[in-house]
Amino acid sequence: MPEVRIIKADGRKENFDEEKLRLSISRAGVPESMHQEAVDHIRKLLYQDMPTAEIYKHILEYLGKSSSPHSGSRYSLKQAIMDLGPTGFPFERFIAAILIRQGFKAETDIIMNGLCVSHEVDVLAEKDNRKIMIECKFHNRIGTRTDVKVALYVMARYQDLTVGWINKNNASKLKEVWLVTNTKCTTDAIAYAQCMGIKIVSWGYPDKGNLQDLIEKDNLHPITVLSSLSSWQKHLLLNNHLVLCRDLLQNSLAFDLLKLTNREQENLNQEIEAL
Repeated sequence: MPEVRIIKADGRKENFDEEKLRLSISRAGVPESMHQEAVDHIRKLLYQDMPTAEIYKHILEYLGKSSSPHSGSRYSLKQAIMDLGPTGFPFERFIAAILIRQGFKAETDIIMNGLCVSHEVDVLAEKDNRKIMIECKFHNRIGTRTDVKVALYVMARYQDLTVGWINKNNASKLKEVWLVTNTKCTTDAIAYAQCMGIKIVSWGYPDKGNLQDLIEKDNLHPITVLSSLSSWQKHLLLNNHLVLCRDLLQNSLAFDLLKLTNREQENLNQEIEAL
């Protein structure tokens, strides 16, 4: 079969890579016995300059009708994180919730005084006497990249906060600064962060310990992956600071908010447990 170009979300064109598709299917927990069938399904539908968004839609349709329908929830992880929007506040709470599950203390929207001005820190995390300033950069459009201007801004705020503490002889000063984003970063942003000591956690970066790894390692999926809930139900939960799927299991507040029937509650629990 001749090479077929596909169009990525950021407008770039590249040849369709069967192994990339196979890897994404595998990562979503689709049974290995279904991998080739899923790839063949997409192969039959491919056409020149096909958008990746359309490939994604066809994979979800295939998984939804397969013997492993809940795999679609895991496969839609990137879009589910986008669906935490339109504002960045649920994403900040999501990152804090992940860190808490990893043994950190984590608070969101903390006002801290620097040398020159005060700053609102998205997430303030602490573990093993390490106090960490975390800037969360949320994008609600696939293909948008976090650029070097964001990294420069994060570093300027961190420097104002650390210099302010040094001048005031405050013992509990910041030890680290992180930039966490739900999309990819530009090469300049990564180069600057590496040079200045900013830890970046983004989609696909670094190779180990990236955003997908943090979520999938301990199955810390956001509630927005759940196909058994409607959009308004998801946002109702987010508005009540419920962001992780596993937080809904046996959660009386969640059940009271959603007003689910016994059958709907059973379907929800089955989907969460499958994740």
